[in-house]
Amino acid sequence: MINRRNIRSKVMQELYALITGLEATGQADVEGSVKKLLADLENSYKLYILLLNLLVAIRQREIDLIERRKNKYIKTPQDLNPDTHLIDNRIGILLEKNRQLQNETRRLKLAHLWSNEPELVRHLLDKVKASAAYKQYVRIPEPDFKADKHFALDAYKNQIAPDEKLHGFLENMEINWADDIAIANTMVMKTLDKFGPNDTADKPLLPLFKSEDDREFGRDLLLHTFQNRDELSEIIAGKVKNWDFNRLSQVDKILLMMGLAEMLYFPTIPPTVSINEYVEIAKEFSTPKSNKFINGILDSAYKDLLAQNRIHKVAEIPKNQ
Repeated sequence: MINRRNIRSKVMQELYALITGLEATGQADVEGSVKKLLADLENSYKLYILLLNLLVAIRQREIDLIERRKNKYIKTPQDLNPDTHLIDNRIGILLEKNRQLQNETRRLKLAHLWSNEPELVRHLLDKVKASAAYKQYVRIPEPDFKADKHFALDAYKNQIAPDEKLHGFLENMEINWADDIAIANTMVMKTLDKFGPNDTADKPLLPLFKSEDDREFGRDLLLHTFQNRDELSEIIAGKVKNWDFNRLSQVDKILLMMGLAEMLYFPTIPPTVSINEYVEIAKEFSTPKSNKFINGILDSAYKDLLAQNRIHKVAEIPKNQ
């Protein structure tokens, strides 16, 4: 499932587009930005479902190759007695039979996508079968469920997930997926790891959001930050006395405003969590020195707001903020 750091990152990107557009045209489609944010988050889930389907497609490709070899006029001993470790892998079978995956695949209209990309699927199949993990796996005469899962996780983590051809294909499909691949890969790994030997076709997949609160969090963060941007900018400007506020990078300004918005308008999120989250996001999206700068400004602003009795947090803080 998508976590709050991922949500914050997408809100930051949407605020960047919204505020930049406002400065350029004097107009801001806030409602449209909220809809786009939710669509982008849903798109991350679509990628997750697509990658689960890729594992099904790789297994099906192996089944097709085995059947073709059996139908050759001149057959080798390997054609007549093929290794079936990959197609007998219980994780692959559970995925293919999973009813929620089938339903979501139909809903998102992904049913025929991988069948239209046979070369990429074959490339990944060959890569998996050439790996040391596969060679070790096939030496096990009758693998148990633990061995099946270990191989499935290794194959995905080390052969499929980092594949450059796969990344290029996905980024050509959806440009935003370049930022979502890491999220979706983590979700796939968690899904594979959660399968157990007694699971059935009704095993639930991961949801996009952990809770309804997380679903609303992104929308509320975008709205609170944008609607209070003047006040938040004023607080920031007061903390950068030796630096022209207008010379700050747009990304840094937005991250600072979002951090302050969480302190002021989100009573269940501890300020230390907000500061740490935006420091980490700055490492990924801003300049090399931005994380220390953002840490210093938010920490100083928090102390001032606390002294002014403007920080009001609830006594019990939910986990995983």
